[in-house]
Amino acid sequence: MGWAWGKGRVSPSAALALLFAVVIGAAYANSFGGGFHFDDSHVLEQNPFIRSLRHVPRFFVDPNTTTVLRENEDLRPLLLLTFALNYAVSGSATWSYHAVNLVLHWSAVLLVFRIVRDHLWLGDDALAVAAASALVVALHPLNTEPVDYLSARSALLTTVFSLAAFDATARARPRWAVVLLAAALLTKAIAATLPLAVAGYALLARHRQTPAPSWQLVAALAVVAAGGLLYRLLLLPPWISQTAHAADVTPRIWLMTGWSAYLYYLRLFLWPDALVVDRLDYPLTRSFLEPRAWGSLLVLLVLGGLAWRARRRWPALTFAALWYAVALAAEQTIFPLAEPVNEHRPYLAMLGLGTAAGLGLRGAAHLLARPLRVPATRVVVVLVALVAIALGIATAARNEVWRDDGALWRDAVAKAPANPRAWLNAGHAAMARDDRDEARRLLLEAHRLAPCYAYVQLNLSALAFRTGDLAQSLRWADEAVACNPGFALTHYYRAMALERLGRAEEALAAYRRTTTIDAEQADAWAAQGRLLERQGAWAEAARAYERAVAANPTLSEPAMLAALLHQYRLRDPSRAVELYRTVLRLVPSHYGAHYQLAVALLACGREPEARAAWRAFVLMAQAIGDRASIEGAPERLRRP
Repeated sequence: MGWAWGKGRVSPSAALALLFAVVIGAAYANSFGGGFHFDDSHVLEQNPFIRSLRHVPRFFVDPNTTTVLRENEDLRPLLLLTFALNYAVSGSATWSYHAVNLVLHWSAVLLVFRIVRDHLWLGDDALAVAAASALVVALHPLNTEPVDYLSARSALLTTVFSLAAFDATARARPRWAVVLLAAALLTKAIAATLPLAVAGYALLARHRQTPAPSWQLVAALAVVAAGGLLYRLLLLPPWISQTAHAADVTPRIWLMTGWSAYLYYLRLFLWPDALVVDRLDYPLTRSFLEPRAWGSLLVLLVLGGLAWRARRRWPALTFAALWYAVALAAEQTIFPLAEPVNEHRPYLAMLGLGTAAGLGLRGAAHLLARPLRVPATRVVVVLVALVAIALGIATAARNEVWRDDGALWRDAVAKAPANPRAWLNAGHAAMARDDRDEARRLLLEAHRLAPCYAYVQLNLSALAFRTGDLAQSLRWADEAVACNPGFALTHYYRAMALERLGRAEEALAAYRRTTTIDAEQADAWAAQGRLLERQGAWAEAARAYERAVAANPTLSEPAMLAALLHQYRLRDPSRAVELYRTVLRLVPSHYGAHYQLAVALLACGREPEARAAWRAFVLMAQAIGDRASIEGAPERLRRP
């Protein structure tokens, strides 16, 4: 592996691996206080499927497990597995999530070091350039989003698998290369471009007359990548590709916008003063005649040409440019997405950016060493140390912004004031701290910028309810429905507003419309059950409660309500027993479920099981001194 310990002394590679861990720990020490942000709400906080490891098989076949938002469904089973393991360890406490992210970041840094040192034809400079490249990747503030933003772990995990697959390829370990690429694809589809990077590397290696990956291996990797894309095509709903981006964003528009995005990420790497969590306001390029289109393309072609010319003298720089271009290609040139740019996207490209930075620091050190008349190695150490300190300070400062949701979105509106989603989320953060006046100001600014943005109206509806203005709450919900009638949440918020106003029939119809659009809206099913129960429609109510449990298997209350209806209204104690046991699997200490299970088992004629359940309940009742429940139970249960 290259990290071996020598006899009585530490090898340079092992010492550097420890150094990388120390500097990452120091730079990100203040990140552990960070909570959930942005997409974390629907991917982690509200996602019922990561709350139990028994759902792991579903991760591989069911897009619904990825998120509670229908329009954000995807297939990322290995990513979800890591989230489920985090939940098993720390529940909703985020410390274990941050710990895993830091370990993944460290792993990516080690792989950058290993690849640059061993595979990029650097000769005597290999160790120094590899160390400099890895330190830049370890400490660059552009990487704070994938490290601090828990949902962006997809970038970390995909990068680790992709870099490991590339390293295995360069070392002629085809089986490992294929397995690791498959793992990367089961984390995020962007790994499908890796065979292109491997093919480019093979051409450079052959030009250098050094061992190169075989074309058979390149072909095998291409088959795996195609299989990963086919897997997604077969299992993802066909409408996902339409909901992933705005209807007017064509592949041509996305491609032209991607040209400037490449330069945008380069600018953030060279001078990361404009880091912001959300750039929904990034301008789309709709015509090649726009200077942003042809100008960006011209700059990219010039940079690409210079990188190609360097292939004989500095092949590592040529590879760095190749990796950067290929790593971003899937998200910035091929598949239109919701946002034109995102700060976690360059993470996979960091091998290229870090390599270029390492080469640049080496070159600068050689230039400075001559007039200073000192060894270039000393100058490299000083330069790298200064850059690392500056980057580490910037990263620690950026972590402070990520620690607090309000600070994160205040930073966003300051840097991207034309972004309505930034104002929306700043308003949502103000609502979370119950600053209603500030929330209203921020949300109304979001509404001014985007008058038909349903999430804005939904938050204004919720805010109006908090202030007791039920009529205004309904007006905002009505406006949300008018703006986006195909969005399930707009009908759900409208239904809640109607229910609070006492308009039960209209509310029931709106809840039904919600679940017609999205059958996974568990809260809407539970609300239907509640309203139907009030009407005396026992069977319909029980079905609605059970649909809520099917949509969200972690909900115990609808399961309990359905069980009570089956037992006392529908005279079906057998089904009630099943549901009570579902409740107890979710909440083993559920007092009422223990009591009712014993009664339902007795009604089924299963007296030995009923008595066992009863004994368990009696112990609980005696512990809290509840004699009334014991004495009010059926006599057959109370008999010795």
